[in-house]
Amino acid sequence: MKIAVIDFVSKLSNDVFETLKRINVEFDVFDCDVNIDELRNYNGIIFTGSHDHVYEKGSRSIDIKVFDLNIPIFGVCYGHQLIHHLLGGEVKKAKEDEIGTVLIHTEKSRLFKDLPKTQNVYMYHSDEVSKLAPGFINLAYSEKCKYAASENKDKKIYTVQFHPEAKGNDYGDEIYINFIDIVRKYI
Repeated sequence: MKIAVIDFVSKLSNDVFETLKRINVEFDVFDCDVNIDELRNYNGIIFTGSHDHVYEKGSRSIDIKVFDLNIPIFGVCYGHQLIHHLLGGEVKKAKEDEIGTVLIHTEKSRLFKDLPKTQNVYMYHSDEVSKLAPGFINLAYSEKCKYAASENKDKKIYTVQFHPEAKGNDYGDEIYINFIDIVRKYI
């Protein structure tokens, strides 16, 4: 099994790489302008965070054909926002930045399998998904963030607004492990 990590350039990108190494996942890193054909032989894809704003001209993006590969995708922070933006949801500036460890409340999901319904996660964002893309359901919320996680089972896409790879998470590694378990189900 091998994962493709699309790096949208975040100060936490290295933490994603370190987490994958720690949980023994083989992966390759690609820039966001990767030719989608290069991703066909991977079993899963992870979108990292970024300091860009999806609604601004010149922000980092990816070819929308990535969603036609039928490969499980996990979007983290900016990745979460970009997925919803590209697939017909809405992203806007948050009323208030959410930075630091916050409590989220989760719904039953493969992504949160065997984890408590409430947990501390590390948020670092000034934008937020204000409307989920069609076909997605909400999986988590915090006091300031209505859509802290989402999934579209049909498209095999899972997203989180927070950074499970960062310090300040109760179950960060476990969330990545759960995504890898999801990927294994489709191999």
